[in-house]
Amino acid sequence: MKHTPKVITAIAIAALVVLAYGYWHALSHGSAYIDLTLETSDTAKKDLLSKARVLFIDEHGDILAQGVRDEEYDFIHLVHPTAGDCHQFEKNAAYSNASKKLWRECFANQPTWIPTWINDVSQVQVIHRDCSSKPLPIDISASNNEWLLWWVPHPHIGGKPYTYFRSSILVTEKDCMGALNETKRADKPLDRGP
Repeated sequence: MKHTPKVITAIAIAALVVLAYGYWHALSHGSAYIDLTLETSDTAKKDLLSKARVLFIDEHGDILAQGVRDEEYDFIHLVHPTAGDCHQFEKNAAYSNASKKLWRECFANQPTWIPTWINDVSQVQVIHRDCSSKPLPIDISASNNEWLLWWVPHPHIGGKPYTYFRSSILVTEKDCMGALNETKRADKPLDRGP
């Protein structure tokens, strides 16, 4: 079967549009996994940072976002400035239609919010009744290599692509300033961004 130049051009344009959409979606939608651990030789202190608040700060000292360490595990729940902590809604989503709706709305907002600030983070501050840290440097890695194959109709390959952000925050006992009052920075309202 002979293909005309118009058909070939249409196929090429369609392929470019599909790939461009995948690339755009990966850049504009993100997911973050950041863990927080306390380095200590005292095993009784290992879980002292449960429910610690984490401030994500840029190079100018402005707070870009906040998070809360999970009660049981080391990872941080990012708290959307208007939708809140999606994991709080997730706990009750199986039992309440209202919670399920809030959970869906929160998770619809969070992926587009994360890429608007996370690349500007240069330091974090951990705030807890047992540890109010000095600002600590942080390095956040990003990966978005799924955008080329997002269109593949396969459960293990396709799907809308995201940029995955990953980092670890390690707090030592010497980083903690004890049970001090929260700094003025912690009372500063969040920059809501665009």
